[in-house]
Amino acid sequence: MPIKLLQSPSVIEGLNKRGGKKYIKTEGQNRYILDESLIKRDMEFDGYYAVQSSENLSPEQILSAYHSLWKIEESFRIMKHTIEVRPVYHWTERRIRGYLVVCFLSFLFMRMLEFALNKDVSTERIKEALRSITFTEFSIDGKEYYLKNKMDKIEKALFRALKISEPAHITAKEEFGI
Repeated sequence: MPIKLLQSPSVIEGLNKRGGKKYIKTEGQNRYILDESLIKRDMEFDGYYAVQSSENLSPEQILSAYHSLWKIEESFRIMKHTIEVRPVYHWTERRIRGYLVVCFLSFLFMRMLEFALNKDVSTERIKEALRSITFTEFSIDGKEYYLKNKMDKIEKALFRALKISEPAHITAKEEFGI
């Protein structure tokens, strides 16, 4: 790759530091050469995976922190896919902060439910269960009621985790405070 780049100087100028460009250095104006010393230095690491830290930590602490990165990546995945956090067009600082707080609270709530259910249930399944807790509205003799639709064990576990008593099978509308 670097040798092909040397043959096209105009392409080199448009690239960022990744890939083969990092092995090319400038010599004079619009003249590029291969940095043989950098290639040899990088060859010493072939077959190794190096982790660098700016903190003064022991190798064990660095590896422990590195191996914990999956938790952060999973958190972002949950926020992006499960909670569906997306860029929203807010311009004022107050609205941006408000949006971030709501996103963070949603994530925190989802994690709290996940831990309350002993991590036996995925965040996607928790979201599905929350959506499926539904009621059917009906009326008899002019009085309105709600019929709780069938719930599975996950949905029932969510009520227990939230320390909320499960609604009765049939509930009068006024009992819901609606």
